[in-house]
Amino acid sequence: MTESKSTVNTVETMVVIFTGLYSTLVFLYMFLTSAKQNKKGKMIPKGGDFLPPKENGSKRSAEILSLVLSACWISTVGVVIATKAFEQWKEWEYMYYCVGCAAPFVLFPLLRPAEADRKTPLSQRYIMKFNLWIAIFSFIGNYWYTHYFYRVLQADYTFPAHRLNDVPICLYFMTHAYFMFYHVLSNMALRYVRSAYVPGFARTIFEITLVVVMSYTTAFMESLTICGFPYYRFEDRHMAYTVGSLYYAIYFLVSFPMVLRVDEDVKKPKFTLFQTAVEALGSSMLVLCLLDFVRLYLDVPLFTPH
Repeated sequence: MTESKSTVNTVETMVVIFTGLYSTLVFLYMFLTSAKQNKKGKMIPKGGDFLPPKENGSKRSAEILSLVLSACWISTVGVVIATKAFEQWKEWEYMYYCVGCAAPFVLFPLLRPAEADRKTPLSQRYIMKFNLWIAIFSFIGNYWYTHYFYRVLQADYTFPAHRLNDVPICLYFMTHAYFMFYHVLSNMALRYVRSAYVPGFARTIFEITLVVVMSYTTAFMESLTICGFPYYRFEDRHMAYTVGSLYYAIYFLVSFPMVLRVDEDVKKPKFTLFQTAVEALGSSMLVLCLLDFVRLYLDVPLFTPH
């Protein structure tokens, strides 16, 4: 198959997949019932909330900060890709850049805590729990999950880098920045659904479907945008976009609803750092099992020379 035919085939496949996903989501949306509120004696649709309520100020300020910082690092990625600055980089330049994208999520709230956090012990601030959850998930994702992409998709990183378990160390940091952004967006979407519509079977099914759609969309969009970086190669790009996106989406099928749980309900006790770490580790183990189940189904050997 020529490259042009392969591209057309990939586009056609992705159109079919996304049409099916979003059509299903729209269909299920029709069965949702809007939550009502009493305003001046009239019951009107309540509307949804993208951000946590003001009484949950620690989480609200953390999500706003994460969105702002994400906008900053995403802008720098656009500049780096557009100018091809990475062509001049060696191991340490990659490290400096990726650490520079991830570090503000930890350093900024430490040096300039939000008003809601100024009188709160460090261990009780949501931003610290959020960073811990994502740091654990990012580390395990790179250290373990990347090897499934090496085997199943025949993927490889070819840029100069310091490595840990045959994965560029700089990517452990870059993944942290990516995942902080993804999970703020997923929190906002799921929170909106839960606050705007009446609980019940229809909303539960819609929410599950929304997680599936967001997971696959996130995975595909990252695969698509990273195509401007030539040093992450796949043996079969069609398989990377279609099957690879599904494989990557497994991460988020688990993590999106689990991250939302942390300090979400103001009526329940706040998570401790220990509880946060345990949930991140448990979620990571579930993702590892699911990835391996898919690998077994595809009959791809894991323990072969790379």
